[in-house]
This record gives sequence, C-alpha cells and structure tokens, in this order.
Amino acid sequence: MKTSLFKSLAVAAALMLGLSLSASAQNSVVKGVVSEMTETGKAPIIGAGVIIKGKPGTGTATNVKGEWTITVPADANTLVFSSIGYKDQEVQINGRSFIEVILEPDSEMLDDVVVVGYGVQRRSDVSGSVTSIKAEDLAMTPATNIAEMMRGKAAGVQINLSSGAPGSTSSIKIRGTRSLKGDSAPLFVIDGVVATEAEFNAVAPGDVENLEILKDAASQAIYGARAADGVVIVTTKRGSEEKASVTFTSSISSQHLWRNFDFYNGDEFYELRREAKAHAAQIWDPKVIEAFTPHEVLTCDVMEKNYEEKNYTDWEDLMFEPALIQKYDLSIRGGSKKLKVAASAGYLDHKGMVKIGSKYTRANMRVNMDFDVNKWLTIGTSSSYIKTTNISAPNSFNSYITLSPLGSPYNEDGTPTEYINSDNTKNPLYNAQYYKSQSDTDISRLNAYMNIKPFKGLNYKLNFGYYNRFQESASYKQKEYSGGGAAGKSTASKLYRYTLENILSYDVPFSNKDLKLNITGVQSYEHQTSKSIGFEANNVPVDKYWWYMIGDGDVTDKTYTFSEYYVLSYLLRAQFSYKGRYLANIAMRRDGSSRFGSNSKWGNFPSISAAWRINQEPWMKNIREISNLKLRASYGLVGNMSPIGNYETLGAVTDYEYEFGDKHYIGYLPGNSLPNNYLQWESTASLNLGVDFGLFNNRLNGTIEYYNTYTNNLLFSRSINAALGYTTMTDNVARTRTNGIDINIDGAIIRSKDIDLTAGIVFSTFNNEIVRLNGELDESGKPINDIANKWFIGSPINVYYTFETDGIYQFDDFDMTLSDPSTNTWVLKEENKVERTDKIEPGKIKVVDQNGDQKINADDRIIVNKDPDFVGSFNMGFRYKGFDIYMDWYGVYGVNRQNAWLYDYNNGGSLQGKLNGIKVNYWTPSNPSNEAPRPTYDEATSYHDAMSMCDASYLRLRTLAMGYTFPAKLLSKIKVNSAKLTLTATNLLTFTKFKSYSPETTPGTYPEPRQFNATLTFTF
Repeated sequence: MKTSLFKSLAVAAALMLGLSLSASAQNSVVKGVVSEMTETGKAPIIGAGVIIKGKPGTGTATNVKGEWTITVPADANTLVFSSIGYKDQEVQINGRSFIEVILEPDSEMLDDVVVVGYGVQRRSDVSGSVTSIKAEDLAMTPATNIAEMMRGKAAGVQINLSSGAPGSTSSIKIRGTRSLKGDSAPLFVIDGVVATEAEFNAVAPGDVENLEILKDAASQAIYGARAADGVVIVTTKRGSEEKASVTFTSSISSQHLWRNFDFYNGDEFYELRREAKAHAAQIWDPKVIEAFTPHEVLTCDVMEKNYEEKNYTDWEDLMFEPALIQKYDLSIRGGSKKLKVAASAGYLDHKGMVKIGSKYTRANMRVNMDFDVNKWLTIGTSSSYIKTTNISAPNSFNSYITLSPLGSPYNEDGTPTEYINSDNTKNPLYNAQYYKSQSDTDISRLNAYMNIKPFKGLNYKLNFGYYNRFQESASYKQKEYSGGGAAGKSTASKLYRYTLENILSYDVPFSNKDLKLNITGVQSYEHQTSKSIGFEANNVPVDKYWWYMIGDGDVTDKTYTFSEYYVLSYLLRAQFSYKGRYLANIAMRRDGSSRFGSNSKWGNFPSISAAWRINQEPWMKNIREISNLKLRASYGLVGNMSPIGNYETLGAVTDYEYEFGDKHYIGYLPGNSLPNNYLQWESTASLNLGVDFGLFNNRLNGTIEYYNTYTNNLLFSRSINAALGYTTMTDNVARTRTNGIDINIDGAIIRSKDIDLTAGIVFSTFNNEIVRLNGELDESGKPINDIANKWFIGSPINVYYTFETDGIYQFDDFDMTLSDPSTNTWVLKEENKVERTDKIEPGKIKVVDQNGDQKINADDRIIVNKDPDFVGSFNMGFRYKGFDIYMDWYGVYGVNRQNAWLYDYNNGGSLQGKLNGIKVNYWTPSNPSNEAPRPTYDEATSYHDAMSMCDASYLRLRTLAMGYTFPAKLLSKIKVNSAKLTLTATNLLTFTKFKSYSPETTPGTYPEPRQFNATLTFTF
C-alpha cells in the first residue's frame, strides 16, 4: 500500500515537473531597451513597437526610458522593432534575455528627396515653402485627372471644377488671386521640363510618382518670369535595380446625378404660368386667378391636352442616365545596375451622364529609361504619347431641363418630334439626332538628358525636351437639323515647344565637414510655336459623312493663325548648410522674353530663404517629445507673363474687307490699342514665414505658414485721348496684395503591425485686395475705381457690384386707404417711402437704401466678395490587418455667388411661366411669401439678379473608400505578389445652400456627379 502510494506520488511529481519544464521551454521573458544615436550619445525612443514576428496580435511598446518587456513563445526567435521616423529592424533572440536595439532614422520619411526645380533636396534641408503629394495619397480619390486627385491634399491650393463633363479639367489656384488680367494658373513642370496645362491635364494619374507644389517666391524664383502663380512639379515613375514587377489595375465607376433642388412638375408649372399671366393682367383677387381656364393659361393645344390628361414630361430624366467609366492601367518597372526601365500603358473610357453625344476616351503610353554608361556618364529619356477623343453634347443641358413639362417630346410612333408644342418650341432630342461634335488630340513628349560627373562634387546635365500637340475639332449639322442644317466647321491646330537646358552643379569641398555648399548654374532656352487652320461651310450637298464632306459646300469663313514666343533664361543658386541646423538658399534668375517691349525684354528675379532646425541644437536633445522643429523665412521676387499676348507690344492692325467695282479687296488699319514698348512682367514680391514640427517621435507632424505678397506692375488697359487715334493702351500700373495662412497637420494616432489609425487636417485662408489701379484721381484727389470691370481700390479682386435686397413687399407695406388695386395704384406708407425707377407694388423685391436718401440708384450698390474666406479638409484612415477604410471631408466657406437659375430667363429663373426652372416659394396674393417675387409673364422682375445672391459655401464627404489586401499566402499559390480590392464612393454627401447640380460650377454647366468605384490592383 505504501509502495503504491509512493509510486503514485512519484508519478504525480514527475508529471508536475515535466509540465513545469515544458512551460519553461515554451515561453521565455525577454527585456531590453530601444534607442537612437544623437550627437550627445544614445537617447531612448518612446512608444517604439516591439512585435514577435509571425505572431499577429502580440507585442508591446517602449516606456519613457525606451525599456520594454515581452514574453516570447518557444517557436519564435525574431522580434520586429518599429517607430515612426525610423527604419524597421528585425533582431534574432538566440536565447538572449536582454537585447539592446538602436534604430536608424528612416531617410524616406525624415529626409526623403524633394524635387525643388533643377535639382533635389532632402526635405530636412528645404528652407522654402514646398508641399509634396505622394502617388499613394493621390490614388486615395479615384479621378480621371490629376488636379481633382490633388484636391484637399495641400494647404494653400484651391481646386475648382470647371464642369462635370467627360474629359473636363479643374483649375488650380495657389494662394489666391493676384493678377487682374491673368488666369492665375500655375506653371507646370513634368520630369524637369516646363509643360503646358493641357499636357498636365492629360497625364495618366497612374504614371505619377510624386508631385511637388512650390508656393512661396523663394522656391518659385528658380522659374522666374512665369512662376508668380505657383509651380506644380510632376515626377513620373522610373525603373529600379530591383526585380522587375508588373502592376495591372482595373477600375470601373458608375456616375449618378446629384442635385439639391426640384423642378416644377406639370401642375406646379401650370400654377406658375397662371400667376404670371394674372400679374400681367394686374389681377389681385385669388378667386379670379383660380378661375382661369387652361386655355387662358396655356394658349397652346398641345400643352392644354397634356395638362388635361396629366401627361407630363420629365426632361431631366430624358436627358440623364447613370454613366459608366472604365479604366485599365498596366505598368512594368525594373532593371539592372546599368539599365533601369519603367513602362506603362493605359486606357480610359468615360461615358457621360447626358445620353446623347457625351463621351471621352484617353489612351496613354509612357517609357522612361536610365542608362549608366559608366561611373561618370548617365543618359536617359522620358517619352510619352497621349491620345484623347472628346465627343460633346449637342446642346447645353439647360436647353432640356428648362422646357415645359407640358410639352410633348415624342410622336405617336416613338420618334422625337421637331417641336414640343404649338408655339414651335424646338425639341433638343430631335436636333441631337442630326448633330455631332468631336475633338481629337494627340500629345507627344520626348525628354532626353545626359548627366556627366567628371569628378566628385561636379555634375553637368544637359536637358532637352520636345513637346507636340495636334488637335482636330469639328462639328456638323445635317440637313434635317431644325433651324438650318447641311453646315459644319473644322479646325486643325498644332503646338510644339523646344526646350534646351544646361545645368551645372557643384558641391564645394570644405575641410570642415559641418559646412556644405552647393552652387547651381542654369542656362535655358525655350521656343514655342502654335498655328491653326479652319473653315466653315454650309449648303453641303452630301452630309451622310458628317464634316468629312464640308469641302464641297459653300465656304462661309476661313481662318489661319500663327503665333510664337521665345524665352531665354539664366539662373545662379547657392544652397548652404552648417551642421544641418542652419540652412540658407540664395538664387538669382534672369529672363528675357520676346513677348515684352523692346525696352523691357529682360527681368531679374532674386530670392533668399533661411531655416533653423532647432531640434538639432544640443540643448534640445533632451526634449524627447519634440522630434522635429524648424523655423523658415523667405523673400523673393517672381514674374508673370501670362496676361500678355505674344504680339501685344507691337502695333497690331485690323483687316477690313471692301468691294471696289467688281473686285474684292482687303485693307489694314491700326487697331484701337496704342503699342507700348515698355511693357514688362507683372512682378510678385512675397514674404513667407513658416514652422515645421514633429512631435512624439514624429507621430504628429505639421506645417504652419503665413505669407504676405505684393504684386506690382499689373497689366491694365488704360483709356487715352482718342485724338491720338487710339482709345486704350496696355500699361504696367496696378498693384495688389494677398496674404493668408496655410496649415497642414498629420497624425499617426496608432501604428502597429496589424492596426493603423491616421488623421490629417488641411486649412487655408485667402485674402486679397487691390492697392492701386491706374493712378488717376477724381476732383477730390481720391483714386478712381474701375466700375466697368468691378475693380475697387481696397476691395478684393473678384467681386460683385450689386444691390442688397430685403425680402418682398407685402400688402401691409402700403397705405391701403390710398392704394387701389383695380387701377394698379399702390402708395407706400410714409415710413416705407422710397423712389425707384420701376413701379413698386406687393410682390416686388425690396432694395436696401444704403445711404438713406430714400432713393434707389447706383449709389446704393455694395461690393460682395466672390472668393472664399477659407478652404479646409479633414481625412482619416484606419487599417486592421488586410482591411482599410479611408475618408476625407472637403469644405469651402465664405463663397458668394449669384445663382442664374434664380433670376435669368434662359436658365428658367425669371418666373415668367415660359420656361421650367428651380422651384421656389414665390409671392402670390394668396401666398405672401418673403422669399421670391411674384411671377410676371411679359417682363423680368427688377432687382431679381440681386436677390439671387447666395452663400455657396459647402461641406462634402468627398471620398469614402474601403479596401482589402489579399493574404500573401493565398496569392503565392497563383504567383501573384500582391492584390487589393478597393470600393470608393465620391461626393457621397454634400451640404450647401446653393441650389445647383454642383456647389462649385455655375448653373448651365455639365453636372458634377456622385460616383461609385471598384478598383482591383494586381502586382506580379
């Protein structure tokens, strides 16, 4: 018994010891510390991640001393250390219980290379205002052009959509408006060579590696005479020494109509027309108005029949339908130590929401090559070809949606009618069958470079660029076209540009390694030529083949144009650094242009910038919470030559045709503008102050900047004494000022192997004012404003000059004992009396008497700013293992815009009951509204345009995307390196008071859609 008990206890003890030994063998506790090397020695890294490789969900983080402790299972032997701003590091445990790890700064995050024009700099060494946008950030929002992908990604950059039509582009404005005559478009540079805006808009987004925006004059000054409105630098993808990789992306999108208003349906349109006709007849009794018959209201057999049968037409539904976008991209990148190649091809097919005649296609190819001939010689090319076809809608969509819902669009056999009613109103569906408009564009680019490094520190680069754009546009109306057919026109144009640059860069050697100095010299030559030929014809005998037969018709007009310009430039730049803490950049550019007068061909554009990296000071090393802190200041002068044409300084003549006897002659006389040989560049002087910061191991990064800019010598058309034979002269006389604040903040809230949470804010303010115009003074010695152009000294550049309204006149505004509606006599109460040129009655618009003289005249107009007070965006990204979610909100505040849909006849806003339009709560004797005036059939309502002034501010959920990255183990079975599926909704939610198809576009332009996208990307 005792023996048996002893044996049992022994077995139990052995089992317990075995389990204990087993547990010890399975788990081990490892401790350590994570540090970085500084000038004063090792320093702990706070919050660094420590993860067991291959064990998802396991890990810890370092404390304030950089210390960590982790329990490691027996089947694991590798730890992964990571922290924002440092390179990840894998360490083998190999039985150790204590491990010390020193992380290296990640140059790609802290000192990644930034393209600054004619060279690159480490981001930490940049002293000017340069914002970078990476390819992966651009790809967050699927769009057909790069500009829309840039929206909300950079402070100080405002993107406005010109139209929602297929192939349309967006305007880019950097730090507001400065010029009175220029278009405010930035200078575009693609792969180191100046490019046109058309080429930039046609670049396939998938070809872009990264994009830099030069915002202050110090960084822009290296491009001198054309950089006053900012510079956008695009770098396309190039090959690498790594193993060749192939990426294929397939994308499909569905676009849908969005609007925040309603049209009048058949019954509502009838009521609108009835009220308009009652007003024209000066009828005020609601019972009499309601007694109108359909014949009295409509006076059209077709509309009467449709009204009685309740057969209403939704013209918007007839015109719009969901549109499909297909996009395919294939790219190959790879190479060896000697040769690196990147090639891509893509195709875009974008069908428009307008059912008839609305489509855009784009095919693109690109090949970039770099060949290291030997240690001192490298040559390379960047070549691209883009072909686009744009088929545009035959009519403005206003010609559809403003039609009466009581009209008939189809015959009984289902074919479109020529006229929709008895009043012979044309049917746009009918004409659309017999109209075609198409534009084909071919864009080719060849850049070649040769890089020579004869000895250490010296680099010579020869850049050559050739750009060619050929465009053919044509339109045709077949003989069945209502209003005149068998007519068409065709235009062919060509633009080509040569660029040749010699770039010499030298790193000056110093015995003191703390000193660094780079000197760069550039000589640049550019020549651009454009020409076009076109003609129009009617009475074409055969119109089966559209415009291809117009040569057989009667030529009614013919044109040929030719234009060219030259720019010759020199640049000298010095970049200085001491201990990586004190940075300075000095540059001088000298430009000569054929556009300017013989006495002002050349302009000088100097700049200087400096920066202090405070966090690199020894006394800052112990402040571990501050990872980066840099103060920047810059001042520079840049130019703008866009407001002036190629031959504006010359004495232009005007051709006049006349007949003498039986012969036809053409003569030439001087134009109305006096030539000015002293015309020169508009020059912009700008001060920029900025601070860059990074906190908590760069988990929180940001930039705050303030800029103050004066633009001088603005081109202005002055009136001169007609006795000289000229009425105007273009001169450099005006001056403007702009200022604002740019803020970019990005935060990595959580960063680990399995979970990431990031957020970012972009915020910009814009202010501008006219400081001086032409210098003329009135009798009181005050500067004279240019009212015709709505330019006022001390006010913003883009303004409305209009009246302020105060609701609608009601019955109780009048003395009813003196008023007599039957004789159309209305007398205002004494306290409301005011003189106006139009008749005042109930239902009319009230206008504010600004100066209190009881008269409404031109002196009562006010200035209303069109530009926004600020633009901002907020983005957030979340990732859990293979799943990720991204969203960004974009908002514009302080925009004022007159809404033509609320007052203009052609846009259905005049409330005359003739065209359909936006439904509003208008005034009637039985509905005394205070929002919109009483409809009137025969004439427009006075001050209706002033009442249409609207707040066009908006907030939009611009992007909501969900993605899934497939597991590598699953993909390895089918020989795929990576694969990702992304579902994206664009413009999902929009909050705005502005009634339109888009808060950004003016009424009448192609609607901006709501879009749903699915994208699948494979890498082999």
